[in-house]
Amino acid sequence: MDVMIKTLEAAISLVVLVSFLSFGLLHYPVQHSQLYEYELAEDAWRVLYLRGGFEPLWKLADGCSGLEDGCGVLWPNEDKMNVDVERITELTGLCVAMDGLQVASCLPGEGAIVLHKTVSSGGEQMTFAFRMGPETGKGIPSVE
Repeated sequence: MDVMIKTLEAAISLVVLVSFLSFGLLHYPVQHSQLYEYELAEDAWRVLYLRGGFEPLWKLADGCSGLEDGCGVLWPNEDKMNVDVERITELTGLCVAMDGLQVASCLPGEGAIVLHKTVSSGGEQMTFAFRMGPETGKGIPSVE
């Protein structure tokens, strides 16, 4: 009988300990590593690329009226990408901007992740800097 009571007491203590540990771990703020930030930026870049933002769009070159031959160029679809970066910012709370294109949801601060990407659009190689991060430069906020 004495062994049975001690076993029951140990089982109850274990249940209480596990419940306190799980409660503490669930409410502990998540700290993201720099690897997590790069993975998130790579995923956001893939979204833009795979949703067709780099499909060539016919655009007039600077200084063209549209009547001369050779006046148009193939260029990525900035309007489509702007819709996508707005949605990425809405879901993540992070700013997205691309240097070399007029694509941005808001401007990331100093702590932003910068990815240098080269794509082929309309038969030409183009290099872009993709920046993603919080406006304040404090790093990616923890999920609570």
